[in-house]
Amino acid sequence: MSNPTEPNEVPEAARADGQTRPERRLGRGHRLLGRVGRVVCRLPHPSLHSKRGLFVLFLLMGGFGSLAMAGAVMAVHYTETSSFCGRCHTMGPELKAYAMSPHKELTCAECHVAPGVSGWVKAKANGTKQLIEVLTNSYPRPIPPPEHARLPSVKDTCLRCHSLDNITKNGGPVKLVLRLRYRPDERNTREMVVVVLRPAGLGQVPGDGVVRGVHWHVQEKVSYASADIRAQRIDLVEVLGSDGAVRQYLAGSQVGTSGDVTADIARIEWSERRRVMDCIDCHNRVGHAIPSTEQAIDESIASGRISADLPFIKRDGLALLSANYPSAAAASTAIDGLRERYRARFPLVLQRSGAKVSEAIEELKRDYLRVATPQMRVQARTYPDNLGHLVSPGCFRCHDGAHYLVVKGKLTDRTIPSTCATCHTFPEVGATVSGLLVGGQPESHNRKDFVFSHKGLVASVNPVGTSCGTCHVRTYCANCHNSGAIKVKHDVMLYRHSASVRESGVQPCAYCHNPSYCATCHEKPVLPVRPP
Repeated sequence: MSNPTEPNEVPEAARADGQTRPERRLGRGHRLLGRVGRVVCRLPHPSLHSKRGLFVLFLLMGGFGSLAMAGAVMAVHYTETSSFCGRCHTMGPELKAYAMSPHKELTCAECHVAPGVSGWVKAKANGTKQLIEVLTNSYPRPIPPPEHARLPSVKDTCLRCHSLDNITKNGGPVKLVLRLRYRPDERNTREMVVVVLRPAGLGQVPGDGVVRGVHWHVQEKVSYASADIRAQRIDLVEVLGSDGAVRQYLAGSQVGTSGDVTADIARIEWSERRRVMDCIDCHNRVGHAIPSTEQAIDESIASGRISADLPFIKRDGLALLSANYPSAAAASTAIDGLRERYRARFPLVLQRSGAKVSEAIEELKRDYLRVATPQMRVQARTYPDNLGHLVSPGCFRCHDGAHYLVVKGKLTDRTIPSTCATCHTFPEVGATVSGLLVGGQPESHNRKDFVFSHKGLVASVNPVGTSCGTCHVRTYCANCHNSGAIKVKHDVMLYRHSASVRESGVQPCAYCHNPSYCATCHEKPVLPVRPP
């Protein structure tokens, strides 16, 4: 007699209902799988006990395995693209900047993931951490840029496409930088800014006769120490010469006693991060550069999307785009208020050029979305760009004239070169551009105070008929002399420059200096955001 609790036995109540098959206890998914299996078994196929049947089974398993592997590879490849990475709403600012960068054709993994299995595992582990932060809403706002130490070596990223020999040979290639900008005055006065990044900017290093250009920093071994994880303040710089000697430059802010800075250097070396300089130290935003508010507006005016005929449109646009808004909708509402400003101050302009005002408002809204992402607390100034020194310290982190050479433990008055000619020609700013000097320059120009002392060598701003006329024309001189910069009393600037600024105004100062220069001493520079 069988046990009524055995699995194959059907209870009496079930028999009464006509349920005589125990398979009906299975779930819907199991029943569907069973039906599919029965259909497959009915298909004509060789017996699995034969060689032919085993061969067919091998082919089927191999085919399905290949498809599964191909799908896995495609899935992994997709996770390394900007389309996948950018779908996370936390990466909105980075994705927008990436779409405007010269590297927009590359995948994220080509710059952010080291080659090999270990690099892939680290990247996926970091991605899992980020996923958890998104699910728990605990991610930082704004997203901090990656630490340089955690990025792949530049040998596996930058130097895969860019040849170090091509960018350092004979000082490097000549590059002409020319752009339009507009003053924040009523007429939105148009100006041109031109500099030439040229070879031999740093001249020849004594002892080896090799020409050094801007990329000398990666051509030789240069290291630095910084307490700031983003290296926006550099306290110690070391240069290893070809003769094996090490030259140290100490920031003046870190000096205790100039007669013996050994203890200061030891403190920095023990407490701060050390790093060998490479491409990323200057090109830190090369894949995610966000244009400054001034650059964005200048580009819109130059392209005609914002009319330069609208009074103070540059000044008011800067104020609107630089403000801190809680949301994009709030920013849009504030920018819409530009129409009321014109109605109150320039009613005739609004009456005659209402369409231009509307176009300017819509373009300013687009510019704001380019430079800011309020939900992530990101603005144009959120991420410092070290390439240059226009809107952040950049080059001035070291080339500020305040990093002094240390010799036998003592501070000297020799500093890291910081003149305009160190890396480029003296900026030419004005309504016209002419007489750009690309080659070498006379010995007299090497004097640190030549910009101010050359008035003793010439009688007027017209270089025709003088030795200056060999390289310069009248407009070259007039662009500087008409700026008002020559009226600044530089002989009293060190201790009384606040009074001098009040007398001459900040605009003349902005032709040679910018906020990052003033920020070496002042927390809140008074200069407008205007490149030299």
